[in-house]
Amino acid sequence: MLTKFRLKAVDRYLLSEVFGPFVGATLFLLFVFLMFQLLRLAELFIVHGVGWAVLIKMFLLLSLLFLPYSIPIAFLVAILMGFGRLSSDSELVAMKASGVSLKRMTMPLVALVGIVVSLSFALSLEWVPTAEKISHALILKIGNTRVVNTIKEGTFTSGFFDLLIFADKVDPQSNTLKRVFIYDERENGNPLTVIAEEGEIVPVRTESEFSSAILLTLKDGSIHRNDLDHDSYQKVDFGFYKLFLKVFEGGDSFSLKPKMRTIGEILEFINKNDPKSTQVLELKTDLWRRIAFSLVPISFLFLGIGLGTVRTRSVRASAIFLSFILTFAFWVMQALGTVVAQKGVIPIPLMMLIPNVVLLYIGVHFFKKSSW
Repeated sequence: MLTKFRLKAVDRYLLSEVFGPFVGATLFLLFVFLMFQLLRLAELFIVHGVGWAVLIKMFLLLSLLFLPYSIPIAFLVAILMGFGRLSSDSELVAMKASGVSLKRMTMPLVALVGIVVSLSFALSLEWVPTAEKISHALILKIGNTRVVNTIKEGTFTSGFFDLLIFADKVDPQSNTLKRVFIYDERENGNPLTVIAEEGEIVPVRTESEFSSAILLTLKDGSIHRNDLDHDSYQKVDFGFYKLFLKVFEGGDSFSLKPKMRTIGEILEFINKNDPKSTQVLELKTDLWRRIAFSLVPISFLFLGIGLGTVRTRSVRASAIFLSFILTFAFWVMQALGTVVAQKGVIPIPLMMLIPNVVLLYIGVHFFKKSSW
């Protein structure tokens, strides 16, 4: 029985022709999608001052978020490129002349598409919603953590631990300041002004990667306090004055969007609420949208084989261009279906699976034309 399922040489050859371009196209598409997020990551590093560990974590989370979109497109590109090369080199003609039909060539790719669809389901229904929640909480924490700006020499710097600070001279090597002016209005109705000849900043390690703290030591200065409640003014001279300044980690509470819910959370919410409510319709639509997009590699299999067997001078360029055109058409149909489905007039599963049926019909049509 096992010998019937053992891969033959032709199966291994066809899988090798498709698997390599599939991995390469997936990595390329991830690179393209992540290129648009570089400014976002740069902002986290430059403006918010987050560490490399957080940046790497954000990079991995973003990569996971883009995989459900990259994998189906990459699979279509791989099929088009693999069969396009076989067709342009007349290898398909040789295989057919040897008695290997196009349907027989499709058999190992059916197993591959099964793996791709299973991976797409796992990503869309479980892994990506979880990554969405983690990344959203991470960005919210960073955003709620107030920015600690670098002190600029000879200018007033705001946002430095909620203080307004001025330093005539700044030595970044030794973290020392000369002729320092600090205005502190963290206490309402009781502003505080500190003037000192010298200052030194000593970083203090915190328990969280999103919080920061320093010990600011000032020498030879004075503290000026204006108590507005009691209409009084105080001045205190000092030789040494130490300020412990800390920015605490921001919060991470947020409301769950449909794309942040796993399939278990969606089904639980649907069972506990009114089936005709707006939230339930949105969740059902989003669930079936994910299911439909996870199933699209099946349609892409027949489309890729049917269109890939047409000889072209530039197989790779035409494969990539054609894959984006077909994927864009699928997204347009799915977007229109989403608008109609959320009104609750037409059954949501039917509305969301129509684009898959259309692509499958077109794919089977071209597949039959290529079979002989």
